[in-house]
Amino acid sequence: MRWHYGRKAPSIMAFSPTIYGAMSSDVCERQHRGRPLLDYPEAIGLLMEQAQPLSRPPQLCPLRQASGRVTAEAVVLDRLEPPVARSAMDGYAVRSGDGRQSRRIRGTVYAGTSQVPPVGDGEAVAVMTGGTIPPGADAVVPVELTRVETSPDSDQGQRLYLDAEVKAGQHVRPAGEMGDRGRLLLPAGRLLSLTDVVAAAGCGHDPIRVGAKPKVAVLSTGDEVVSWRKQPQDHQVRDSNRLGAALQMERAGAEVIATRRVRDEPEELRLVMEAALEASDLVITIGGVSMGEKDHLPQVFEQIGLRKLFHGVRVQPGKPVWAGERDGRWVLGLPGNPMSSFVILELFGAPLVQRLAGAQPAVPRPLEIGIAGGTARTKARERFLPADLSVSDDGRCRVHPRPQTGSGDWTSLAGCDALLSLPAHTQVEEGEAVRFLRL
Repeated sequence: MRWHYGRKAPSIMAFSPTIYGAMSSDVCERQHRGRPLLDYPEAIGLLMEQAQPLSRPPQLCPLRQASGRVTAEAVVLDRLEPPVARSAMDGYAVRSGDGRQSRRIRGTVYAGTSQVPPVGDGEAVAVMTGGTIPPGADAVVPVELTRVETSPDSDQGQRLYLDAEVKAGQHVRPAGEMGDRGRLLLPAGRLLSLTDVVAAAGCGHDPIRVGAKPKVAVLSTGDEVVSWRKQPQDHQVRDSNRLGAALQMERAGAEVIATRRVRDEPEELRLVMEAALEASDLVITIGGVSMGEKDHLPQVFEQIGLRKLFHGVRVQPGKPVWAGERDGRWVLGLPGNPMSSFVILELFGAPLVQRLAGAQPAVPRPLEIGIAGGTARTKARERFLPADLSVSDDGRCRVHPRPQTGSGDWTSLAGCDALLSLPAHTQVEEGEAVRFLRL
C-alpha cells in the first residue's frame, strides 16, 4: 500500500432575507437515501456534541508556533500587573496637593529605571511613559503643559511651572490596573489567535501547553482521478480536491500524515480505510458517498464497523456528506465535486479538527454580517456561495456572490474571499444584510 505523506504544519444589523417558500416539493431536497436530511445547525451541533478531545497527552509548544493551537491549560497573570504605578505620559511626576506652584526638578525616571528618587513638597521628577511613579507623587503633568526654567539660584537648579491644574491620579496607571497575580487571561480549550499569543507572552507563558494535533489522512476516490501534476485525458480530472483538503486541514490545526488516491473498488476501499483508521484520528474521504453505482463508501463504512452519525445535510453544495466514528476515530465523507468538498470541510472539517484538539466550547466559526453586493436566492437548502468582498463608500463590507455555475466548477475558488450564507427559501436583493464566512 503506497501512501503520499504530507508535511507537518508547524450582532450589528438584523438579517431578514425574503422568505418565499415553506417546503420544497422535491423529495431529494428533503431526504437522502430515504432518510430525512438534517439542517446544518442540527448536524454541526450533533457532531460537536459527539466528538471528544483526543486522549493523547498535551504538548509543549513555543509561542512562536502556537497560533491556531488549542490551550490545554489556563494562562494566568504571573504577577500583579503592573507591579508598580507607572506613568501613562511623558511628563513630570508631582504632588497634586502642591497646586500650580513652581517645583524644583530633582531627577529623571525612564522606563526601566530601577532607582527612583522620591518626590517631596515643592518637588517634581521628570518621568517618561512607562516609568515608575516616584514615592510621594500622585499625578503626572504632560510635558506639553509645563515650562522649565533655570533658577538664578544655583542651589535650586531647574524649576517646573505648570500651565494647567493638576488632579490626583491623572496620567497614572496604578499598580494592579490590569489584574492581580492569578487573573485568568485564557482558559483551557481556547483556540489561540495571534492576539492571544501576544497576551501569553506578556505574562511569560512560553512554552505553552496545547492539545495534541489531530492526525488526519485524506483519501480521494474515483477511477477518473489523476494527480494534479499530470496532464489528464478527456475522461479524467486532476485531483485538486486532495491537495485542497490537506491544506484546509493543516490550516485548521491538523497534522496531515498521509494522502492517497483510491480506486472505486469496494475491497480496496475497505483495506485502505482500515489502514487509515488505524493510523489517524480523522479520515477525510472525497467522493463515493452519494447514490451512484460506484458510490461504495457508505457500505464500506458499515462493513468496517463505523457508527454513522448522519448521512445527508440540507446544505448546498455538499448535501451527501457522511459523518461517523469507530472507537473515537472519525470519518468525514465528502462529495467529490470541488466546491462541495471545499465547503463541507469549512463547515464541518475545520470545527471537528479543533474539537479533537480540545477546543471549548465546541462551536463552529461565527458568521460575519455584511451588505449584499448582488442578488441571490435559495430553494429548500441552506446555501453557501463563493463570494468576493469589498468595502463600500460608507465603510461597510459588501459581499458579492459569484455567478452560480454549480458545485463542479473548481474555477470559482480562484480569488474567492468568502462564502455567502443564505438560509433555505430566501431571496436576497442588493443592499440587504447578509451573513458570510470569511476564508
